[in-house]
Amino acid sequence: MAIIPLKQKAIVRKYIADSNDGWATDDYASPVEYAVRATERFEVVTNQLGEEVTASLKLMFDKMPDVGYDDMYSYTNELGHTIERKPISIKYTRMINGKATLTSVFL
Repeated sequence: MAIIPLKQKAIVRKYIADSNDGWATDDYASPVEYAVRATERFEVVTNQLGEEVTASLKLMFDKMPDVGYDDMYSYTNELGHTIERKPISIKYTRMINGKATLTSVFL
């Protein structure tokens, strides 16, 4: 049970690193649907390289799902607009006992 309502859906396709044939073709696993809380607004976040980048979508997942920087994320809002891209930043929110309660993925 999440600490906030997760009413939207996002699709995550895991990156399969083993099947890279050297011709720069990316292979992804079958899509997995997650319940998320999506916030569409512009926000400045820090990426993996320490650079400030503007993100336009924040997806909040329950606890700590198996998601990473190489995966492809897809979100369709109520108007039918689809955003599909790799994440800029992934942050974890932990409770006082140290357990992860939310995972925020910035696209």
